[in-house]
Amino acid sequence: MDQLRAGGRLVQPIRQGGQERFELYERRAHNLVHRRTVTAARFVRLYGAHGYDQR
Repeated sequence: MDQLRAGGRLVQPIRQGGQERFELYERRAHNLVHRRTVTAARFVRLYGAHGYDQR
């Protein structure tokens, strides 16, 4: 939060296990204010040369 200027926005994935959602927060002078849920999301593991081993 300290790196975000007043009026700046943060889009943060929340939760785990295939039930994630992206939440939008806005920095105020002394805190973050939740603005809205942007969208639902699902993260999957990346395999291969730039991801996890396929063992």
